Amino acid sequence: MLLAEGTDVEVLVKHRGSGPGGVVGTRFVYDTHPFDVVGWDGCLYPYTFNVEDYMPITGKIHQPPPVHQVFEGHNFVICNFLPRKVDYHPLAVPVPYYHSNVDSDEVMFYVGGDYEARKGTGIGIGSVSLHPGGHAHGPQPSAIEASLGAESFDESAVMVDTFRPLELGEGGSASDDGTYAWAWAGRSL
Repeated sequence: MLLAEGTDVEVLVKHRGSGPGGVVGTRFVYDTHPFDVVGWDGCLYPYTFNVEDYMPITGKIHQPPPVHQVFEGHNFVICNFLPRKVDYHPLAVPVPYYHSNVDSDEVMFYVGGDYEARKGTGIGIGSVSLHPGGHAHGPQPSAIEASLGAESFDESAVMVDTFRPLELGEGGSASDDGTYAWAWAGRSL
């Protein structure tokens, strides 16, 4: 839906009905467009969430991804990884550990900063990575050593974990650089 300027804005609200397809619509007229707000409580529930307002959770040792979760829906979760103070135990390794998401596919959108765990893989601002369920992934070997003694990370990324397998469409296949998957083998194509 586009944000309409001005007053007396018509908004079509879809809802269940007994008509064909089970969906009908009701046209409402609002004084101003209802999406031009931070949030509200009432009969409509759209809202915005400024990622800059999210406060990352930190700890003595590396925190697992669920502590970064901000939204949950049917068969998916969304996590934000933002600039933050990192693990402060003297023996902590601040980058994520190697893991395999056996119950989800993981998609990461790298928004800003310098994502420590992916250094040397070609991942940069604007990149999207996909780690299918069951495929082990983690930091590049050089990222582990480089992270030791770090006090903070300047990185911004949004992760979506889906609890049903994703299928790569034409756009995803066309934008695949062909080399990222080889970074886990310690060699390039």
